[in-house]
Amino acid sequence: MDMATTPVSAPAEPLSPSVIKILEGAIRAIGARGARRLSMSDVIEASGVSRGTLYKYFSDKNDVLSAVSEFVSVNFENGVREAAAAHRDPIERFRAVMLFYSAYTQDQAPARVLEFEPAFHLEFFRTHFTRHKMAVGDALAQTFDHLDGLCRVALDRDVVVESLVRMQLSTLIVPADPRWTGQWDAAAEDITSWIMTLAGIVPPEQET
Repeated sequence: MDMATTPVSAPAEPLSPSVIKILEGAIRAIGARGARRLSMSDVIEASGVSRGTLYKYFSDKNDVLSAVSEFVSVNFENGVREAAAAHRDPIERFRAVMLFYSAYTQDQAPARVLEFEPAFHLEFFRTHFTRHKMAVGDALAQTFDHLDGLCRVALDRDVVVESLVRMQLSTLIVPADPRWTGQWDAAAEDITSWIMTLAGIVPPEQET
């Protein structure tokens, strides 16, 4: 997992540059060696910090692994909310969330990452699933309000959000091909079109 190529979203309590550097290095080391084989020396080598700096912030490997899980989760939660907040139009918000989620999953899941350390990553997905659902739900709240108005009935937001999160996580096990990625990226427009059709609403571009 190479966090160095991914923009970092600031957590609620900003981390120091040294801690961010350590955690980004730890993520690279986990991707290369796996969580079970990871050592503090690996973290030092991958992050480029001194032993004293590492032990100033983390007492042992488990401490590092716990911080890595929180770091990745907070980056996702902040990032998906920020992606939505950049747009006022509800469908543009939907599109931005879908594009961010797809890109984030690909950036954080290089080839064979689950093969290197399946237990660590699966435990992360299980323990952070609810938090990720909440973040996506928050990001899409205004979009759901808009879609509820179109179809004149409240959507089951929890089911929709959980479906989106489960579908995107599935690409970590069975990688998505370009066709699926295209369908995912077009979901905002497709879902809106389906709802408008069910509601008997003629899209503006089809009005004569």
